[in-house]
Amino acid sequence: MTTVLSLMGSVRLRGSAGKDLTPRSQKARGALALLGTAPDLRMNRARLQDLLWSDRNKQQGSDSLRQMLRELRSTFSDERDIMLSGVGWIGLDPERLRIDLTPVYDAGGNPIEFAADIDIPDPEFECWLRDMRLRLTPETQGPTALERAPPEPPGGRPASSIRQALMNGHDVAAPREQPLYLVALDPVESNDTRAHVMGEMVINEAASRACEMIPATLADEVDDSTPQAGTRIGAMCYGSGADCTLMVVMRDISTGARGWTRRFAIRAADETATMRHAVAQITVALLDRARRTASPNWMTFPIWDVFSYSRDRLEAADRVLASLPPERENAVSLALRSYLRNTLIIERLTDDPARCSDEADAFASQARELAPNNPVVLAVASLSASWRRDAIGALELARAACRADPDNEMACHALSQALTDVGRDAEALEAADRGARGALAELGPACWLMRRSVVQIRLGRFGDAENSAAAAYAFAADNRPSLRFLAALRYHRGDEAGAADALRRLRLIEPDFSLELMADPDYPASTLRMAGLMGITASGL
Repeated sequence: MTTVLSLMGSVRLRGSAGKDLTPRSQKARGALALLGTAPDLRMNRARLQDLLWSDRNKQQGSDSLRQMLRELRSTFSDERDIMLSGVGWIGLDPERLRIDLTPVYDAGGNPIEFAADIDIPDPEFECWLRDMRLRLTPETQGPTALERAPPEPPGGRPASSIRQALMNGHDVAAPREQPLYLVALDPVESNDTRAHVMGEMVINEAASRACEMIPATLADEVDDSTPQAGTRIGAMCYGSGADCTLMVVMRDISTGARGWTRRFAIRAADETATMRHAVAQITVALLDRARRTASPNWMTFPIWDVFSYSRDRLEAADRVLASLPPERENAVSLALRSYLRNTLIIERLTDDPARCSDEADAFASQARELAPNNPVVLAVASLSASWRRDAIGALELARAACRADPDNEMACHALSQALTDVGRDAEALEAADRGARGALAELGPACWLMRRSVVQIRLGRFGDAENSAAAAYAFAADNRPSLRFLAALRYHRGDEAGAADALRRLRLIEPDFSLELMADPDYPASTLRMAGLMGITASGL
């Protein structure tokens, strides 16, 4: 029998004979959590020391680490050989130890977070633990939304059958006439511990992100006796040397028909980037599957339209979000309604901008009341503050969004905007590029490409900015800002024919456009004005 390290809920180590080998001290259990989720179950000795004793000097930290390792070996008793070490590193034996990341639930059916019994007051460890909980814990919405979800009634489905819906307050015992859309996860198949951990991390994170934006219920089991609308995810993750290959298959829950298959390489040399790419692609695929396979009585969030620049699409998206039944309205849906209103205002697509602005603020406030720590909610609040020219407030809200989820693309987008507002353009470009690798950036790429173009103009990189704007227009022919940028940038470099073509296309989608209007201080071209690129307005083109 293999020694098992369980990391969901309380950290527990069971020996091969079933004996409890869990160390008593917080630091020792924290070390097990760190090593159990590290690549190859190994970690640099200095890194382990920094994560657990960052507030001590080097010698004190080294002494504390040695003492903690003695405690671990003593606790492991006859199985102390599972602890490995080499020059500069410490690890666990992957051949003798299995990492268990199976979700666990409390009596009310609510998921218990990763390493729930660990509370180490070290800033570096707290940051690492927060990120791991975001990646590995099925439920990430926070206590406010948890309180809104009623407990499982007697005689209902087993608590282990449904993970709590992310941010949507679904009642899993809802009447059948209001069906839930499900995303069901099959166990990840793998040939070694590290590959299994990688596969679980990618699949759980992608499914959680998608369920928040669909919205859907994330399930471990499905009641096959009743037809269900949804998608089942199967995954195989196999290690080959230091790298892993992840194969993902999505099937329709009701029919079993295969709908999407993709293979991803998780490269050890570029682990973070390749994992983020896989998460983004799987998330987008789940959103697209929901859009195509949801039942007639169930509506997905209109994500594609929320990030458009078309008045018809934006207003249609708002009508869909407004018509959601109360049990499906959540903080994210309210935040999206706030976000699209700001687009309507900036692009002069509303007949009553004052009312639209008041509604945007009201929806943003309601969203924060429901989920004050949700990264999408905080990001939209930051963007609203930026549009109100509250640069400091926008920056603090964006930082809070990134603290809640450093990989959230909306949070990165808001941070880039806020950094631009305070003149930190190099950092703004870095944040924009980080956000552009996420799932939402693939759903509305023009929005993220234009954010990059704005920063590139502010950095004086006009050629790069023109390329970004051209790419944005290629993705979205209704994207007005990209045509404004193309006209101004092309004229600036002497390409009058190219500038005239951009203006012609702009007039088709912005009927009241004129060069005189573009020169107006209230016209949405502040980036071009700041960079001295308004020569186009006197061109007569």
